[in-house]
Amino acid sequence: MSELRKVYTTVDARDRIVEAALTVFSNLGFDGATTREIAREAGVSSALIHHHFQDKETLWKLVGSRISEEFVEAMTASTDPALKGTTEGLRKIVAAYMGYWRQHPRALRFQLWRVLGAPREERKARSESLNKMFVPAFEEAQKAGQLRQDVPAGLLMITLGGLVQYFLHSDVETNDALAVTGAPPLEDDEALDYLMSLIATTPASPAATEKKRRATKK
Repeated sequence: MSELRKVYTTVDARDRIVEAALTVFSNLGFDGATTREIAREAGVSSALIHHHFQDKETLWKLVGSRISEEFVEAMTASTDPALKGTTEGLRKIVAAYMGYWRQHPRALRFQLWRVLGAPREERKARSESLNKMFVPAFEEAQKAGQLRQDVPAGLLMITLGGLVQYFLHSDVETNDALAVTGAPPLEDDEALDYLMSLIATTPASPAATEKKRRATKK
């Protein structure tokens, strides 16, 4: 199943190559991937990859920029100006963040490889761009008294984003930890409620209350 939009108008396998590159990079990272493996995944010759994209590094940068572009579009669409500065609006953004990566598991793995092995300049440029997009939303909710005041807005954002990613790629570990005391597995809505409760000054949502009730009944 495709995770990236098709952007090439001619039928010359470029979209298939880009999608195959995403698959191979997400599994093996930049160092482990080869153009031969990408060609095999795409069902084309290595020569065709070199013809369209020159080399592995060009494909890596292209896949990364496509992921970033489509991710930013999805996050922008999730922002509701009417809910600016509220935990409800912020939760909607975080829910969209979690939902996007749920629907794009290979892109999420690619992102993890980027953190582990991308050049510092690439990481810094991407970090600055995304922080400028997300930190202000946390700062606005903080100024409105919706979020705890004892932690910088940037740290609140990093904490929440890091934990969301942990829940996404470590659901086995999370649910095994819960099972030790007989607690039920954590659903996405419940995870979001829990995460928001760590940074918000408002009471827990109905989903969190229901989670507590279910755990008590066990």
